[in-house]
Order: sequence, then structure tokens, then C-alpha cells
Amino acid sequence: MNSTIRALPEIRFLTSGNVPEAVRDAARRAVRGALAEVSAEVTSIRVTLSVLADASLPRPALVQAIVDFDGGRVRAQAAAPDLPEAIGLLEDRLSVRAAFLRAG
Repeated sequence: MNSTIRALPEIRFLTSGNVPEAVRDAARRAVRGALAEVSAEVTSIRVTLSVLADASLPRPALVQAIVDFDGGRVRAQAAAPDLPEAIGLLEDRLSVRAAFLRAG
């Protein structure tokens, strides 16, 4: 079985609120992991990391990824009580969407 490994483009981040560099690194690893098996050429990746300052909200952390492929776009989003949990949810959702790309 011959497999071609494609290099993914640099991830562009947009952040809002208190987002430490370690969280950006975790998001980078999660997105790259979710897209590792995609054979389509990825042309751009944008990730938004947001934390709302309102402590009364049950899920103030929001993570969104938009991945452009030649021929399409995939978007995944997750909200959680904190960014690490939201990133984990995003990775799961992006992996599912990437599986549809592999199948199609």
C-alpha cells in the first residue's frame, strides 16, 4: 500500500479573550491530528479560539476550525466550560467530517 503524506498549510489563528500559547499549540495538534488521513489537498486552515469573560455562562470557551480543500470547505465548532475541553470536542467533530472526505 503506497501512501502519500501531504504537508498541511500553516494554521492561521484568531483569538479573543485569555488564550495562552499552550492552548494554541494544543489546538494546532488537534487540528493536524484530525486532518492527518485526508488525501485531498488542504489549501488553508483557520482556527478561532474565544473565551468569554462572563462567568455565568455554562460554556464560555468556543473553538472553530474552517478548512479549505481544493473543491470544498469543512467547518467544525465546539463550545465547552474551558478551552482544552472545547478543543477535544472540536478534534472529534473535525475527524468525523474528515472521514466523510476520505470516504467520498
